[in-house]
Order: sequence, then structure tokens, then C-alpha cells
Amino acid sequence: MALGVRVEERPLGDDLCGFYYDAARIVIVDENMLDFQKRCTLCHELAHARFHDVGCGGVAGSKAERRARRQAALRLIDQTEYASAENLYDGDSYLMACELDVTVQVIEDYRGWLRDRPQPTGPMPCVS
Repeated sequence: MALGVRVEERPLGDDLCGFYYDAARIVIVDENMLDFQKRCTLCHELAHARFHDVGCGGVAGSKAERRARRQAALRLIDQTEYASAENLYDGDSYLMACELDVTVQVIEDYRGWLRDRPQPTGPMPCVS
């Protein structure tokens, strides 16, 4: 899906990895980050672009931020690779993030999705 969003790298302040500005349809990513950090930030900001989010303040902004973080995690992490890394590193978030080439925040967001997703109800189907 083409989003019609321009992406630029610029130096940003110490507390800012990137941002999306809907009025200009632009994503800015901090040029001083490592490539894996840029990729995670870009994926997060593109989730904001997909929904035309205008800010992260207030209740609506908090929901938009949660949604962007979760969407980024789901796009960046393969379920099978996550399970393998979790077993290999006994759930250590930092080591798993290194293995999967994502940030620890993305690991935590993926864990949140695993915890919160609806669980199947009813009898389990038989497999022959």
C-alpha cells in the first residue's frame, strides 16, 4: 500500500528518535541512530502515517501511540523467530532484541501483544 509519505533523516534531539507530521505527510528519523534503530523507528512512524495520527498527547494520542508500537512490533518480528529467540535466550529481552535485530522496546511491545491477544475459546479441534 502506497502511503504517499516522504521520509527524511535529520539530526534530532537526544529524546527523539523520530516523528510523523501528518499535515506535510513526512516522517523524520534521527540520522544518528544505528540502522536497526532507524528501521524500528521508521516502521513505528509509518504506522502513524497509515492512520493519519496527528499527535501523541491526550487519550486519543495515547491510543495512537499504543497502536503504532504494536503494529511496528507485528511487522518487525516473525512469530517463529521470536519463539526460537525466547527459548534460546530464556526470555532475556536484550539478547532477544540483538538476535532479532530490533530494539528492546519492540520486544516488549510484541510481548504485550502476545499477552493481550484474544485466546481461542471452546474445544480444541482434533487433528488427525
